[in-house]
Amino acid sequence: MRVLIVEDNRDLQANIARFLEPDFLLDFAATGPEGLALALANTYDVLVLDVMLPGMSGLQLCERYRQLAPRLVPILMLTARDTLEDKQEGFQAGADDYLVKPFSLRELRWRLEALARRPVPPSGRRLTLGDLSLEPESGQVRWGGRTARLHRTEALILRLLLEAAPATVSAALLAERLWGDDAPESSALRTHVYALRKALAELGIENAITTRRSEGYSLDAQRCKASP
Repeated sequence: MRVLIVEDNRDLQANIARFLEPDFLLDFAATGPEGLALALANTYDVLVLDVMLPGMSGLQLCERYRQLAPRLVPILMLTARDTLEDKQEGFQAGADDYLVKPFSLRELRWRLEALARRPVPPSGRRLTLGDLSLEPESGQVRWGGRTARLHRTEALILRLLLEAAPATVSAALLAERLWGDDAPESSALRTHVYALRKALAELGIENAITTRRSEGYSLDAQRCKASP
């Protein structure tokens, strides 16, 4: 597994290297711009980003990478900021997981392995419902002549909803497909669904996702049709 660690604490870099390098291929960067350049120039299985970085914060790096990268590589955020709002900010920036400092190196390894096991959407496929379409690998979504690029987790949620449409997808199934057996607290899924709704609304599709209490989420086929 090839992993990019963007962390400016040299002691922590060394500890991670000693623990993981027998089994992982690791690259390190100590600043945000350096990390973004490496992330875009190479192919990694997982990116690990500290939040407080020189030159560009980990959140800015995450957002910029999601805008520019052709692949939806999983991202794990490392930070001492542990409030619910901090975690929400990280997920909305495009992160897939969150590990609070100080942390166990064993837990870091488990989370990296879990992220690397997540399904990667096949290339070249386009899913459609009405006038809404999604290219799963790139996360590019189209509707009514407008396009946008979704973050990895939001793209996976939309992919699962499109594959099941018009049927409802349970919250439990979404969480299992997104995070496997290592699902975070339940608010994480709601945060990502909110972000997906917001992205679709910015394209012009209002209320495309229906919440069915105690059942899950579904796409409304009528609302996915563009006006003539």
